[in-house]
Amino acid sequence: MSKKKLLIKTGFFILLFTLLISIYFHYTPLSIFLSLVLFALGYIYTQTLLKEQSKLRRELRKHTYTDANTGLPNRLKFLKDKQKIDPNQGATLILINIDSFQNTNNFYGHTFGDHFLNIIAQWLNANLPPVEASLYKFESDIYAIFIKGSFSDYNLKKYLKKLSLKVTKDRIMCDDVEIDTTLSIGAVHAKKNLLKRASIACKEAKTKRLPYCVYEENSHKEAEYLHNMQMNHILKEALAKDFIIPFFQPILNLHTHTIEKYETLMRIQKENGEYYLPHEFLGVAKHSKIYSKLSMSLIQKAFETFQISSNSFSINLSYLDMTNIVTTTFILEKLEEFNVGPWVIFEILESEGIENYDAVLGFIEKVKAYGAKIAIDDFGSGYSNFERISELRVDFIKIDGSLIKNIDKNDEMKIIAKTIVTFAKELGIQTIAEYVHSAEILACVKEIGIDYAQGFYIGKPSPIEILS
Repeated sequence: MSKKKLLIKTGFFILLFTLLISIYFHYTPLSIFLSLVLFALGYIYTQTLLKEQSKLRRELRKHTYTDANTGLPNRLKFLKDKQKIDPNQGATLILINIDSFQNTNNFYGHTFGDHFLNIIAQWLNANLPPVEASLYKFESDIYAIFIKGSFSDYNLKKYLKKLSLKVTKDRIMCDDVEIDTTLSIGAVHAKKNLLKRASIACKEAKTKRLPYCVYEENSHKEAEYLHNMQMNHILKEALAKDFIIPFFQPILNLHTHTIEKYETLMRIQKENGEYYLPHEFLGVAKHSKIYSKLSMSLIQKAFETFQISSNSFSINLSYLDMTNIVTTTFILEKLEEFNVGPWVIFEILESEGIENYDAVLGFIEKVKAYGAKIAIDDFGSGYSNFERISELRVDFIKIDGSLIKNIDKNDEMKIIAKTIVTFAKELGIQTIAEYVHSAEILACVKEIGIDYAQGFYIGKPSPIEILS
């Protein structure tokens, strides 16, 4: 209720009450005195009520626009302040994200984490750029510096470099504990979409492990960001509508000249019946929480397809799959349910690299207990760690297509492929050549002793309806 309405209502009731008293006592001096006293008390009460209401409104405004922990203005206050700038002049926004804050928070506890956020707020406040700038605290561990006036690109980059270096040199102490602190910083100078573009720059800095990144108009990052959002929505819709479709590519046994295996490949069906290929969606999926759901959907359908088949089939697993407890538990449950262990081959991408060998070895140990086999995919595309092959208990090595596609014309590629085959045979591991796209290449890979061939010359990936 507004002050004006409250005064009118209160005044009306006081006057009405005093009038009734005066009438009741026939306007005697006592009744007039009582009326005046009541009117004064009513006036005092009204003023007190108005002051309390005003105080509550100020407190509410303070909490609405202030971060409760650091006392800094928050995101809402930034959005309000941003509206006041001249749209023709533009402004600079710097977003700052503390690296590995979640680890610090989990290790030392939330109370320590809140105190640490305060320490960083104080540190940033003491290291603001030498222009008119305001510091804000957004959600979680994100801070923002808003510069309304002009700040050249040269000075901006100079400041960001200085800030990122200084935080690593300064001793950041919190409750007598020194915290090694690094920041991921994204900045933009623009007339519009400040927050969106600074967020893109900050995300790029974190993804590429750069100390800072400045949004460039000609970098097409905004279009890429929009594409990623749209593709993420498409993937969610695909899961909801059951548009995750397994395709199967045949693998030829070069000794028996028969198709013995199929590689399971993911496709996303479009509304018009066409399909998205993996290179169009896997990169986006792996940076979102939807990736494990896509993997589990494909695994479920592959197991269902080959439950009554005499053929072996392979499924690609990334490092993310093998270290995700939800995905690995799902795989073990499905191996138990469908009893396809002896026919399934899990392909591990060699080109991705493996950071936690213990977790991967643990997964391999569990699936091998069901009779499953392990293949190293894309072997020869990366560092080709021969030492790890025996540790991973590998059954197949898939020689990368980059070594195979011109093997009939390139003697160096043939020598490398021969070396891999010799190495594999010594360890009792079978080899598969990828990217076999002609009769000449097929003859060449057979000549050097490769066991299996896969590629468009053998057969293109197809849905199960075509295979059956």
